[in-house]
Amino acid sequence: MDKKCNPCGWLFAFLVLSSLIFWNTCSNKSSPNSPDDGETYSETPALRAFSDSLVVAFESGNKDSVLAFVNPEYRAVLGEELDAFGTQMPAVGRALEKRVLVFANGLYAEYEATVDGEHYPIAYGNCGDGRWQLLRF
Repeated sequence: MDKKCNPCGWLFAFLVLSSLIFWNTCSNKSSPNSPDDGETYSETPALRAFSDSLVVAFESGNKDSVLAFVNPEYRAVLGEELDAFGTQMPAVGRALEKRVLVFANGLYAEYEATVDGEHYPIAYGNCGDGRWQLLRF
């Protein structure tokens, strides 16, 4: 009798082995890009100072004051969003006073602010030069 390798058997064995490797090595908790649900973050003095300055800018209701905290490349886009806010800018400033830190590291910080019962993410970025800028609100 001549024994031949069954291609379907090899394919099945490969799929089973691949699945076992995948299930045993891919875990969301060990991913370096996923936040740890139990981790707490703290606001650095530089972040606090930036946030406080941003609060003053929003509460002034002056679009140019807020845009001074935005990277020049994004001012046109965020300027349009500020136009849509209109008279809501002081409300955003008041909400920023009660901001909740969601995530922070040396280059990125994200807060949550609540305006009229709605939760909004607000993100800051640092290009490594120590100067924080408003990315998203």
